Amino acid sequence: MVKILKFFAYFSFFILALIYFIPKQSLYYATEKELQKEKIIFSNEEVVQNAFSLELKHLDLSYASIESAKAQSVNVKLFALYNSIVIKGVELSSVASAFAPLRVERLEVRYSVLNPLNALFSANGEFGEIEGQFNIKDKNVSLILKPTPLMLNQYKSTMREFKKNERGEYEYDKIIQP
Repeated sequence: MVKILKFFAYFSFFILALIYFIPKQSLYYATEKELQKEKIIFSNEEVVQNAFSLELKHLDLSYASIESAKAQSVNVKLFALYNSIVIKGVELSSVASAFAPLRVERLEVRYSVLNPLNALFSANGEFGEIEGQFNIKDKNVSLILKPTPLMLNQYKSTMREFKKNERGEYEYDKIIQP
């Protein structure tokens, strides 16, 4: 029993040391380079490396040379079994104003090796609250939206894409085509 506890203690220390010493900025720049191949470009960001996370401040996001969003902060936590990205203070481009409110207060994306096929996410903002998941294998997005009165009244064309369930929430389910 003592040997098993000793093994888990050493293993836990090794994992924490690995996370602490991993070059997070280098991983970020490598990821940024890969995203550029998909026409996704980050700019004007300030990169701050913390002990167990990487924080990006004042990030501008462009897709295919079109400015798409600005975020106040992005916090990336990469652990061995659980990873998360928390984005705060997102302002979408005015192009999206016909489809949804432009302000997203918080967006969180979580991925765990215990559920390897699904990335879970949640968001809240002027539109209301969204919980959802993205199935990596099937490329299926499932959302549950609790809309605000603003979303219900001013964005009726977007709300038509959702189906109302018995709890008063709105559901969306779609396979994304490449």
